[in-house]
Amino acid sequence: MTWGRALIADELVFEFDDIVLDIECLRVRRAGRLVHLGSTEFVMLVALIETPGKVWTRAALVDRVWGWDARVEARTVDVHVARLRKALCQTDRSYPIRTVHGVGYALG
Repeated sequence: MTWGRALIADELVFEFDDIVLDIECLRVRRAGRLVHLGSTEFVMLVALIETPGKVWTRAALVDRVWGWDARVEARTVDVHVARLRKALCQTDRSYPIRTVHGVGYALG
């Protein structure tokens, strides 16, 4: 895990729509509800929420979340995005992470 690189940011709290991510407390809320994430999903959300609208390729997410020298399959990224979506959408809310077919994923 590349926590150091992933968590270096000018801000400690990021907001997107009704999602609030607090890096210092390692806490995520959606619509005021605490969202429980694994460490991989948390780091992935940090990357996405720091750059809303940016389309992340699977390879770029692997570099950001696991490190440039990691041997992680593209399908592994898909699995963790699915877990992140499930955690963020335990209510009737829409999925904030969109798939850009043939490219990767984006927040918003």
